[in-house]
Amino acid sequence: MEQLPSIQTLRAFDAAARHGSYSAAANELALTHGAISHRIRELETRLGVRLFKRTKTGMVPTRDAVTLLTQCRQALQLLERTFPDKPKRGRSRLVVSVHPTLATRWLVSRMLDFAQEMPSTDVEIRSTADIGDFLAAGIDIALRYGPGGWPNGVDERLADEILFPVCAPKYKRDHKIERPGDLRRARLLRHAWQPWSPWLRAARLRLPEPSGGINLSDSAMVLEAAAAGRGVALARGLLVADDLESGRLVRLFDTQVPDVYGYYVVWRAGEAPAGVALQFKHWLKDAMKESSLA
Repeated sequence: MEQLPSIQTLRAFDAAARHGSYSAAANELALTHGAISHRIRELETRLGVRLFKRTKTGMVPTRDAVTLLTQCRQALQLLERTFPDKPKRGRSRLVVSVHPTLATRWLVSRMLDFAQEMPSTDVEIRSTADIGDFLAAGIDIALRYGPGGWPNGVDERLADEILFPVCAPKYKRDHKIERPGDLRRARLLRHAWQPWSPWLRAARLRLPEPSGGINLSDSAMVLEAAAAGRGVALARGLLVADDLESGRLVRLFDTQVPDVYGYYVVWRAGEAPAGVALQFKHWLKDAMKESSLA
């Protein structure tokens, strides 16, 4: 009897199809790009069909791949239900999905507090940027920033957010920034999804929305650029709280505007959080309240 494909090969195929990228699949499974490519070729050779075609937007599954994918996912789900990950005796396990920026800028530094409250719980933090994957199988609960109302999920708003300008202390001194009008001689760092216009209106500044130059799509990158003395960032209060406390960044002015988005805890529809996931939800709410500047 011919040997069946390994579970790791099936997982590599499933991850590559979900992400449309061998590199993203490799990151998820802690493998190399070459290992993912090798396992896909192994399947293609076995089946005698092509499973992916390369396009400008990434790796797109072929018709044969889509057919195989349905059967592959059913098999993986059956195996996961039959052989679930079992925590060590007397210990519980929690898998938390969170966006990379929120993980690195806020959550990770505070997880020791949760660990001290729940010493018998093993916690896995999964950094998940893809909106389609943050409630994937195996994830108990997710922490997200956004508008709420995500498909196939139930969410609870934990905290609101505010926006205000920040920069490095040296940048403030060098550019003599003391009042909002002084921003005319500063560089306003651009964030692809967070315009300056609402704050500029609140500050009664007749300045145009920044244009040209570098446009950053991630809040962490914007704050790092500000800390490096490259300009002034429009910051979310929660993400910049630690930098303000350490003095790495300084807040400019009292003017602030409410963010239209907020922070949510999210779980799959039909699977209300229970046990350690419910305790984590309550802990998150308290931790957000302590950190929030809103």
